[in-house]
Order: sequence, then C-alpha cells, then structure tokens
Amino acid sequence: MGYLFTTIARVWETSLAAIGGHLTLSLGGILFLGFPAAFWCGAYGYALAAKAGMSLGISFAIGGALAASAGGIFAFFYSRISNDSFAVITLASFLALEALIRSWDSVTGGVLGIAGVPRFSFAQALRGLVLFEAYVVIPAFILESFLANGPFGRSLRALKENKTALIAMGTSANVIGQAAVVFASLFVGVSGILAASRVQFLDPSLGGIFLLTQTLTVAIIANTPKTLRLLGVTVAVVLLPEFLRFLDLPLSILGHARNVLYGFLLIILIYYAAHKTPLKRYV
Repeated sequence: MGYLFTTIARVWETSLAAIGGHLTLSLGGILFLGFPAAFWCGAYGYALAAKAGMSLGISFAIGGALAASAGGIFAFFYSRISNDSFAVITLASFLALEALIRSWDSVTGGVLGIAGVPRFSFAQALRGLVLFEAYVVIPAFILESFLANGPFGRSLRALKENKTALIAMGTSANVIGQAAVVFASLFVGVSGILAASRVQFLDPSLGGIFLLTQTLTVAIIANTPKTLRLLGVTVAVVLLPEFLRFLDLPLSILGHARNVLYGFLLIILIYYAAHKTPLKRYV
C-alpha cells in the first residue's frame, strides 16, 4: 500500500504545479518557466522554518509566502519585458537558484540537502498524508475552475488570442498576466511544501528540470479551460513512467532507459494533442 499512497501523493503534488502551468501557459500563453524556482522557495521556506523550531502551520505559511513573493518578482519583470524575454528570465532564475542552493551549504545543506523535514502530526502515515494533500489540492482545483471559467479566465484567454482586444475592453493585460504568474508561483510553492514533507528530505534534485518538464507537458496537452481534462492529463503524465517499471530491463540501464522511454512517450503525447485538439476559441 505504501507504493500506492506514494503515487497518489505524487499525483496531488504534480496537480498543483499543473494548475500553475494551466493558468499561465495553457490559458494565457505566458511563457513562464520559473516553476522550479517557486517550488524551491516553497519547499526550502517550509523546511528551514520548521527546522528552526517554528510551528508547522507557520512554516507552511512562510513557504507559501516565499513562493508568492517569488511570483511577485516574476510579475514585476513580466510587465516590463516581452514574453520571449520573460521565458529566458524565468528559466535563468531556475538555474541561478539551483546554483545558490548547491553552494550555500550553511543554510540549504548544499548537495547533501536537509534531512528530517517534518510532517504534520495528522499526516505522519502515508494514508494521512494523502488525505491531507487531497484536502489541499481539491479546493485548489475548485478555485482553478472558477478562475479558468470566470471573467479572469476569459481575460487570460483574450490575453493569449488577442491582447489588443483585451486592452480595448478596458482590461489591463499586464495586471491579468501578473496575477496569473503570482497564482502559479503560489500553487507550485505549495506543491514543493507537500513534496518535501512527503519525502522528509530536501535537496536540489527534488523538483528541478523534471518538474518543469512535467508541468509544461501537462500545460501543452491540457490546453482548454476544462479542469477535469487538466486532472486527467496530470494523472496520465505521472503514471506513465510507473508503467515502465514493469518492463524487464537490466538493472544497470533501467533508470536511463526509463528516462529515454518516458521522454519519447511524452513527445508522442504532445504531438498527438497538438494535432488532434480542435481549433476552438473559448473567449
């Protein structure tokens, strides 16, 4: 049962990051690549505060606040540079923060990481952790559904399809884009907190390029406002490498082969989604 609960927990955690990608890339066409940076802000904020002796509730709030603050910094740059430059800036932030985490041994533990990241008392067992994450993620999906299908979501889709028309209707394109970036950073930061508390260990390998790949894959495939489609695509992307475990491969190449096959299957999924999605406008 431990494997099952761990997989379900990973689905919940990836779902939060996927919501961030859905709001920015899928709906708004915002080339936001700072998901790993927001993830680490949330995770390290929570872990360091908890290890310093603060209550887990306050530590959770600190991690979320750091992730939202990172989103605020990203939003500042979003309003001042082009979308392409924003993609480069946010990707660079991920690489810069990774280098900082690896080199700042006295605070982050460097490559050795932080061991003993605590869980809430009611989430000590994996079953309790899965339920706790469900209580966090399900309201997040409900909120995302209201955002995606309400005036904010329509403004986001207008930002993607016709920015001039959005401005002509009296809505600030910069404010809409900035709000989406902050929301995305907050969701991903909470995902980092949940992942760190599940593993109870934190180092730069948690999150990183794999998180970015998964999030962008889900965002590309789930390119409609439908929240159920977003959840379904997230489940498929998370479970895909788990099926590869059943292949009879030598142990010496199992990990590398799984990564290659996973990448190949993701390419197929993205290609299929791009060519099979009907050209329908949702604004």
